[in-house]
This record gives sequence, structure tokens and C-alpha cells, in this order.
Amino acid sequence: MAVKKIARVSQRVLKKDRQIVAAVLALTDYNPSNSDFTADRLGEALRSMDEAFKAEQLALEQVTKAREEAIKLESQLHELVLGAKRQVLAQYGDDSDEITRLGMKKKSERRYGRPRKPTTDRSKT
Repeated sequence: MAVKKIARVSQRVLKKDRQIVAAVLALTDYNPSNSDFTADRLGEALRSMDEAFKAEQLALEQVTKAREEAIKLESQLHELVLGAKRQVLAQYGDDSDEITRLGMKKKSERRYGRPRKPTTDRSKT
């Protein structure tokens, strides 16, 4: 047998392999000298591959559903957190100590406007 590969076989090659397996299975007098390549082994390998592919597809669908559910729940949590922040602002005000516990700045601590250059006194030089 050939060296085992880790990379996937392309769909085009697999389609051709399926056609060849079907053709070999249709041969009534097929009797290989190497018992590794019997029609029974070819058919069993094809069935095993099909079952593995179906199992893979099912697992991928389950992963996709779980991911979508996780994204939905993350979004719900984030919306609740944003709403709670708005409620804290409404209840305690935008210059309270309570909003600093939420990681927000007090209104009085915010810097507005453009940054100004420090003035230098040129008369001292």
C-alpha cells in the first residue's frame, strides 16, 4: 500500500476513485493476485469513507449550531451589560463614584478640546 497521507484528497480525485471502484465491482471475473486489492476490500473502503464523511458533516453541523448559539448568547450578554451601564448612569449620574467601578470615567475627569502646547517663558533665557 502507499504511504499514508495526512492531506485530504481532492473531490475531483475522489469522484474518479468512486467511478473506478464501481467499475471494478462490476467486473464479474476480477481476481487480483494481491489480496489487499479485492473487490470486497474496495467496497468496504468506499462504505467506510462514506460513513466517515457523513459523521464529519454531522459534527460540522453541530459545531456550527453550537458556535451560532454561543455568538447569540455573547451578544445578549453584551446588550445586557450596555443596558446596565446606561442604568447606572441614569441612577447615579455621570459624575458619581459608582460609574468608576464600571470602568468609566467621571464627567469631571474627562478632557475636552484640543491638547494645548505648554507655554514657555522666553524672557528667562
